[in-house]
Amino acid sequence: MKVLWGATLALLLTGCSAEWHLRKALRKDPSLLTTKTVTVMDTVVTEPIVVRDTTILKQRDTIEIVKDRFRVKIVRSFDTLMIDGGCDADTIYREIKVAVPQVSVGPTKLQRVQSFTFWGLIGLLLIAIAGRIIRRSAGV
Repeated sequence: MKVLWGATLALLLTGCSAEWHLRKALRKDPSLLTTKTVTVMDTVVTEPIVVRDTTILKQRDTIEIVKDRFRVKIVRSFDTLMIDGGCDADTIYREIKVAVPQVSVGPTKLQRVQSFTFWGLIGLLLIAIAGRIIRRSAGV
């Protein structure tokens, strides 16, 4: 009886590492380790840049130049030249794809047997304790 208890206790307390189980499972079914691609959206907002300057001339005229996001406006008013220019604010969107390994592993047969053995022994222990309690109460 002591040998049976010792063997049961040794079975419950010994086990293999998770790494060993994973290697064994991957040897049997390599499709368990799949790669999942996760897309991360990154947003960069640039601040507007404004430049102003004044020069004195003797004519009157207005020139406005717009190219992409850059704009320049030159206003001549008699002896004053006003230059207003800059880049408008912009938002840049980047899409970054990152590959993430994903493992989908269920319990192995050995783990299921150990689980059933553990719960079976717990059940037997509870039955033994209940039997002792019943014998003591019947004897009283």
